[in-house]
Amino acid sequence: MKYGILLVILLNLPNSTVGQDFLQHLFDENYDSTYYDKLGNLLTTKVFLSSKLSEFSINDNVIDKSLNYNSKATSSLGIGLGYKWIGFSVGFNVNNSSNINKEDAQWFNFQTQFYLRRLTITIYSNIYKGYYLDNYSHMIEGSESGASYKRDDIHNSTFGVSSYYIFNSSRYSNRATFNQNEWQKKTAGSFLAGGSILYNRVSADSSLIPSQILYPEFLNGIDYNKSGYFGVSVAVGYALSYVIEKNWFFDANFLVGLTMGNSTIYPENSNKIASVKAGLYLSNRFGIGYNSRLFYAAINYTNIQANVSLPISKMGYKNKMGVFQLVVAYRFNIPEHKNILPNCFPVEL
Repeated sequence: MKYGILLVILLNLPNSTVGQDFLQHLFDENYDSTYYDKLGNLLTTKVFLSSKLSEFSINDNVIDKSLNYNSKATSSLGIGLGYKWIGFSVGFNVNNSSNINKEDAQWFNFQTQFYLRRLTITIYSNIYKGYYLDNYSHMIEGSESGASYKRDDIHNSTFGVSSYYIFNSSRYSNRATFNQNEWQKKTAGSFLAGGSILYNRVSADSSLIPSQILYPEFLNGIDYNKSGYFGVSVAVGYALSYVIEKNWFFDANFLVGLTMGNSTIYPENSNKIASVKAGLYLSNRFGIGYNSRLFYAAINYTNIQANVSLPISKMGYKNKMGVFQLVVAYRFNIPEHKNILPNCFPVEL
């Protein structure tokens, strides 16, 4: 019953005075035009070349040893659009030079952002298949220098929703560097605060702990082939856009916070082990390049990392995703058109 009441409240929020005031606050277009330009009704089109990397590690803090599984960087060519407060991009694989067989290494990435004036919302998914043990020579018995330990059967899937609030939105544009549809003309920064919901699942055909491991006491001798984590994070940080002569810029933002959620592993010969665990959430983004009214070119980097505890005393797990991008964008004027959003929304699209 209580969930039904909550749903009714949420559905009617945009129609209420309080709801309209709240949405108006988030989309508020009041800003200092000497610091950045909204670029009116320009449509931003972009092409980009991305290099993506996924890695995770299983950590035994008792003996101070880790199994570090990495994927090889995958390259993709992508296209994207940005208009007002919404952005969308999609990439297609163009190369996969890897120690892992091409037919066995697979990936899928999807991401979309909603750039309200004071709030940035990101929805993303990252799915990888095919890993190798980066520290093989230090963890596997009888290993030789230069040898590799490939695990084409390992799947790593991450899904998340994150958002953060920009306190100085009148001078710092959250859209200029990473959505490319505004132009930051003067140096500005802002404190950030937000949170995220994160789900991660790792699975394999056999144990993630190699049978030839040098340390049989690793992870208390437990062999497992699947793990899962579902958690909620809160984080604070800071963003800075440093601008030289209106066009050249360096942009960086950092978020660090606490994550809390359910951590689960599935041992091969026993029942699953699960418990609620706390951890560390990290997110950072960097960008350097050139921006003007019609043209944008830059190199960007985005990283999301979650360090959580496994449901075994003094054992941990780290999952990390990183993306390098070379982006070139051009903006076009959009003819006047009818707003496609309901009148209850405080903005137009």
